Amino acid sequence: MTVGAVGQNENSHLSTIVKSTALGTAAGYSLKYFWPVTKQENDFNPRTVINYCRKVTNKNCVAEFKLKPQLSPAQDMFIKMIENEDKIKKDAFSFKNVTEKVTKLGGEDSAAGKEFRNIIRYVNETSKSMTRKFAVAYHVMLKFKRPAVPFLVAGAGAGFLAGFARNVMKDDFIA
Repeated sequence: MTVGAVGQNENSHLSTIVKSTALGTAAGYSLKYFWPVTKQENDFNPRTVINYCRKVTNKNCVAEFKLKPQLSPAQDMFIKMIENEDKIKKDAFSFKNVTEKVTKLGGEDSAAGKEFRNIIRYVNETSKSMTRKFAVAYHVMLKFKRPAVPFLVAGAGAGFLAGFARNVMKDDFIA
């Protein structure tokens, strides 16, 4: 049996439960952001985001090329591909279509063909990085819009049970 001074009883049974409940509530709130996104929460088609990022990247690249006073044949071909000719086609960036465009520009070994391939590569890499950023932002937004109450209640309940169990398991009693 331990002996304590009068008035030094800071670790009362109630304070242990209150502290553990508060810690559990804080842990539950943080779990709101660390818990993985479930299929029920994820309610969008990722293909939509990919297509949107590609369209934005293509439009930005076309706008950048239009600012130049003199366009190269590859840049002109890319602008035509995005704006006019292949607007209806879904396969504007397909291997077959890009190969046809490169052939029209002089083949794979020509400077214009290589430049056109570099433009396509640049646009694809830029749209991939933008898609990754959009996906991360979307997952953060999904976690942010989750209701906090279930996480708070679960955390507080777990904290309360931990504090109660600690008080029950405690072996020093005040006489």
